[in-house]
Amino acid sequence: MKKIILIVLCLASSWTYAQLLDSAELSTLKMYKSLNETKSVHPDSVIRLTLKWKKIDNLGEELSKFKNLQELHLVRLRLKEVPLEIFNLIHLVILDISNNQLVTIPQEIGKLVNLTHLTLSQNYLLKIPSTFKHLKKLVYLDIWSNSIISFPTEISELKETLLVVDMRVIYMNDLRKEDLQKLLPNTTFYFSQSCNCN
Repeated sequence: MKKIILIVLCLASSWTYAQLLDSAELSTLKMYKSLNETKSVHPDSVIRLTLKWKKIDNLGEELSKFKNLQELHLVRLRLKEVPLEIFNLIHLVILDISNNQLVTIPQEIGKLVNLTHLTLSQNYLLKIPSTFKHLKKLVYLDIWSNSIISFPTEISELKETLLVVDMRVIYMNDLRKEDLQKLLPNTTFYFSQSCNCN
């Protein structure tokens, strides 16, 4: 009988996930600042994690252990591509992959349907994938200092939720800015000064 109870308890604990929190509630929880620091706790209890400066081997495999992760910062890791395992962390609310060497964002980003804040600044991105349309909870998008000059028309599906897009240090002409504002009429854009560029 004791064995049965133990098995049931183990199964129940493996099915439980942390309740999704907003950014204010998340900020009250412990932020783990290295993978070494997480080794002292069960991976399911890691809700916030920031990894900076140091390149990490098998990063995707390491991150896939944290099933309840809701806030993740991967800053200045010299990433040239986003590890695909990140897109299985479906409880992510805040994702920051800034200051890397990314040229593209995989279509799989559309799987992160709970994202409210996404920071992709200071990379080399040329475009936004059409699967952004699935990020229905996205409120804040930071893409400043990239090379993006237009969005896919599908992003207009976020016009009711996406409140702020930071596009500073992305130079574009007034016509392109108007096109973006037509796609997202309720969104506040932060642009750099207009240029006479294409």
